[in-house]
Amino acid sequence: MCIACFSQTTHQTIAAGLGKQTSSSAMEALIDKPGPIEIETIASADWVANLSGLINLKDPKAVQAGLKDREEPIQIYMHLLRHPTEGFYMIDTGVSKRFVRDPKSLGVGWAVRNFAKLDKMQVRVEPLSAVRSKGVPLQGILMTHLHLDHISGMPDIQRDIPFYTGLGEANGKKFENVFVQGMENRFFEGRPAIRELQFTKDPDGKFEGVIDVFGDESLFTILTPGHTAGHISFVARTPEGPVLVTGDACHTRWGWEHGVEPGTFTYDRESERKSLFALKALSERHPNMVVRLGHQP
Repeated sequence: MCIACFSQTTHQTIAAGLGKQTSSSAMEALIDKPGPIEIETIASADWVANLSGLINLKDPKAVQAGLKDREEPIQIYMHLLRHPTEGFYMIDTGVSKRFVRDPKSLGVGWAVRNFAKLDKMQVRVEPLSAVRSKGVPLQGILMTHLHLDHISGMPDIQRDIPFYTGLGEANGKKFENVFVQGMENRFFEGRPAIRELQFTKDPDGKFEGVIDVFGDESLFTILTPGHTAGHISFVARTPEGPVLVTGDACHTRWGWEHGVEPGTFTYDRESERKSLFALKALSERHPNMVVRLGHQP
């Protein structure tokens, strides 16, 4: 058995019908103009993680700053997104109370429960109550990636809701997936096929790919691989200006401010560093952009 050949999940994937290809220049020509998207970022849970996973402590900037491995306080977010005609979507799922209270019953194995320090995860707002508070049907879940802490609200999401990911996200191969594949299969059991957004290369070369999610230039998703094989980030045009949701292309405020990519929580370090620098450059070209990081405000 090739344990390094395990994907995150063996759940069926299909090409998403959502979104159309665009370019970074077309996106950037528009994102500073007010748009129709309403986005609310909610800290669903408080948690801790090893700093060595969140920040590359071998980076010269981290060494110079004297950063040492420790437990770092972080948060797990869900982003509630409203479009005037396309409806209500969620970016990532937050954390279900059931996931924290009884992870074993959901198929979360001992190794994952121990490594992930689930005993230190404290739910603030569960996705079930957040979705109900909007009073409108949820149309879909847009996933930055499929890591445990981003799918841990799935027990609260009704089973007919479609999940959208970056191309190749579900099938990315890594040794650690031997511990999580069974759990992710359990989470996706009885749900529709995972819908993969079909990126092509950004003709301007600034990003790996850019998609206009709803086809009306209000919400863009950017292929930002590295943390996982198909990791994606989002830019929303809101009435107040552009909002960037980085996902785990950057976990921490320190990492963002100093341009240092995540540490051991990385699928491909060189790609992750490239994605981080591309997102930072985007925010610098658009200084009014609000940046929502993966796990810290």
